[in-house]
Amino acid sequence: MRNRIALLLPLLLLSGLSFAQIELGLKAGLTTQSLQGESFSVDREGRQDLMFALEDADYGFQFGALLRIPLGEKLSLQPEVTFNSAKNNYRIDDPEDNSSVIFDERYNDVNVPVLLSYKLAFLRLNAGPVGHFFLSSTSDLSDQEGIDRTFETFNMGYALGGSIDIGPLTFDVRYDGNLGKYGETFTVDGSSFRIDQAPKRWIGTVAYRF
Repeated sequence: MRNRIALLLPLLLLSGLSFAQIELGLKAGLTTQSLQGESFSVDREGRQDLMFALEDADYGFQFGALLRIPLGEKLSLQPEVTFNSAKNNYRIDDPEDNSSVIFDERYNDVNVPVLLSYKLAFLRLNAGPVGHFFLSSTSDLSDQEGIDRTFETFNMGYALGGSIDIGPLTFDVRYDGNLGKYGETFTVDGSSFRIDQAPKRWIGTVAYRF
């Protein structure tokens, strides 16, 4: 019995030490998006073509939580859950009356990256897959007759970047891309148009680790 306790005690101590090394963090920051500015025209009966195009992608914000799980002296696994909100501007040009109107659209999603982190001197290099879950959107377009929007509920992406630890703070900059289409579909007068606008985001955040 004593021999068994003697064998189990070191294992319990190692398990407790490993668990104690796991860090929980809360993070927040800004995102800037770079979307491919595609456009298309809509041919409505009895009038000239209506031009529809992405005008600009504005800054957004992000906040969430992370875990840092040590896998060795320099390696760690860092799963995260973050809420993201971003705004895009679209332009509709009507050549019939030579008018141009800008519409705003804000959408919210949840990102779940699972990053592998490698410590190189004072810098941590991070890379891994990211799951994007669409939540909701608000748009001026919904007020326009005959124009509707559709989003995919999920797609996969990736993240590449680096971070620096200063005490309990972590300063992180990363590039967030997509492996497939973002899934934005415009429906105008019953005709659907698929636009390949996979958002490519630069994300800068500050995290506080407990």
